[in-house]
Amino acid sequence: MAKNDFIFVDESGDTGYKLDPETGELLSSPYYVLAALHVTDESIRVINRHVAAFRFYTGFDRELKLPAEREVFNRLLGPIGEMTFGGHDIFASIVRLDKMEYTGPYLKAGGQRRQSARYFRNRVLRCLLESHFQSYGLVSGRYELIVDRVDMKLADIENLRAYLRNSYNFPTPNFITHASSIYVEGLQVVHHIANGFKNVVSGDESPGVLSFVKDWDITLEQEILS
Repeated sequence: MAKNDFIFVDESGDTGYKLDPETGELLSSPYYVLAALHVTDESIRVINRHVAAFRFYTGFDRELKLPAEREVFNRLLGPIGEMTFGGHDIFASIVRLDKMEYTGPYLKAGGQRRQSARYFRNRVLRCLLESHFQSYGLVSGRYELIVDRVDMKLADIENLRAYLRNSYNFPTPNFITHASSIYVEGLQVVHHIANGFKNVVSGDESPGVLSFVKDWDITLEQEILS
């Protein structure tokens, strides 16, 4: 019986939005994707064993950063997808948006709410958790949220903690941990899930190996986020 749930979160793309004054081209990534990998204290062992075996047979001993178009990407994610359909209490979700078409707050200057990378990231995370918990519940009744701390300052971390303490349409995390993906395998796995959807924003099909991932396009779905 699981005693704790864990939700690992990572992003693909950046939180910036700035146009070239001469060409009008976007100077940051045209997309933003946020992904969640939801496991328990029991199912994380299965993933860790798989990643350990993957590292042994492929010879990868550093932080995993595999392009989605390479076959080795499928070798990492394929078995995890099979686990989700095998009753191992492993769940995954992503939310994605096209920055040029996005009409929500905090991303662009000149809107009703000021441009803020911090608030934008927090808002998308809230949307991810709301969407995820529409489809999946907690196995143990409690969970720890583990977020990749890359590019996050102490003020960003404290703001996120305060933001998620508010009452929203999802369970409040019992703990929020900020860690580096260099030493956390769960963050490395969820990074690949997020990265696998970055081209979907521009119209490509998602990799077949990620068919186990719930996918929400939030470019125009402002009603999810009040």
